[in-house]
Amino acid sequence: MSDWRGDDEFDAEWASPLGGNEPIDVGGSSSADLPHWTEAATGEVPEVFGGDDASNTPPGPRFRMGDSDWAEDDLSTGEVLLDDSGAQPAGRAGRRRATAKPTRKEKRAARKATIVDPEVEVDSGYDAGYGQDDYDDFNSEPGALEGVQLSRDEYDRSDEPRGTADLGSRLVTALIVAAVALLAFVIGRTTTVLLVTVIVLACAFELYEALRRAGYHTATVIGLLGCGSIVLIAYNEGDAAFPLVAMLVVVFTFLWYLLEVVKARPTINISLTLMVFAWIGIMGAFAGLLLRPDPAGTGLLLGVVICAVGGDIGSYFVGRASGHTPLLPRVSPNKTLEGLIGGAVTSIVLGGIIGVVLHPWADKGILAGLALGLVVAIAAPIGDLSESLIKRELGVKDISSFLPGHGGFLDRFDAILFTLPVGYYLALQLFS
Repeated sequence: MSDWRGDDEFDAEWASPLGGNEPIDVGGSSSADLPHWTEAATGEVPEVFGGDDASNTPPGPRFRMGDSDWAEDDLSTGEVLLDDSGAQPAGRAGRRRATAKPTRKEKRAARKATIVDPEVEVDSGYDAGYGQDDYDDFNSEPGALEGVQLSRDEYDRSDEPRGTADLGSRLVTALIVAAVALLAFVIGRTTTVLLVTVIVLACAFELYEALRRAGYHTATVIGLLGCGSIVLIAYNEGDAAFPLVAMLVVVFTFLWYLLEVVKARPTINISLTLMVFAWIGIMGAFAGLLLRPDPAGTGLLLGVVICAVGGDIGSYFVGRASGHTPLLPRVSPNKTLEGLIGGAVTSIVLGGIIGVVLHPWADKGILAGLALGLVVAIAAPIGDLSESLIKRELGVKDISSFLPGHGGFLDRFDAILFTLPVGYYLALQLFS
């Protein structure tokens, strides 16, 4: 092997023979011992930036959007020596331990540790019973969940039956809404579809506003335009409205964030914008499809609504009188199995009555009405619990307080939204 250390001056000035154990002269007043090449690595990291304090470097990856975010060097002083936690690595073994995924046992322990004590105010608003890991991405956005949040105990109580005074306001509100709806049905299909459009827009606006209060930045204008237009186009053009409006909403929602109409995290906010459109806009548009047949459209929609509202009322009173078996306590602690059964029986009985007295369901006989009551009895609780799931995530009792005793429009029409598609496809099978 050739010896590259032929220059004695170089050897004397810079180092001892390769593999030797003599200290290296690095100049100045300090010196350092290098271990023999056969020894195990120490895991130490050399100080290469002249004493700069790496602890001042912000932990975690950085998200850059504007031009100013790129003004400084990508490798700022100290960043190369830091992992995402901001801590300096301590050798290969330490790095492996720091980045290893937590075990199942550790995850369970972490979740238990983050359950909120009912006596303690909720910090940053993440809901009781969820682990901090579920909220890390969301809470990294400034202002996340800055609205009023409920602890587990407060949320559980929020679903309890309302008091006598509140029951009175609930009844008055229900009578006013029912009167307006019946008037629209009597006037005709055009008035009814306009009322449906207003209700769909109100529900969508309430949910977008609840998400805004929670710290999200949805493309609300795009979502509302989609929710309103799809109902009217479905009424006028039929099911061809769905691919057309859905495509436009998706494209313009992406453009909303590409053009930075609002500067926000695109993935979560695009997802939420489209969720509200799909949940409220697309499902609400099935009311427009039910209203299309002339003059039978009002009867088709009215039959679905009567079964859904009647089932909700039956569920409320049966659950309040004799409910004691929790249905899904993780989502809605005070909804009971007895209430679910009571609501289902009420929907089916009303469906049977509709199959006798309400055109055009009566044209197909009582079995058609019973089938309507059955599909509504299945779909309505799913809609109710789905809204409860979102409210629990947001930590709110009601989506809004526009309707006294009921909360908001979405709190009142959550079950009906899920019954519209099943009612439409049942009618399609029966009357096509």
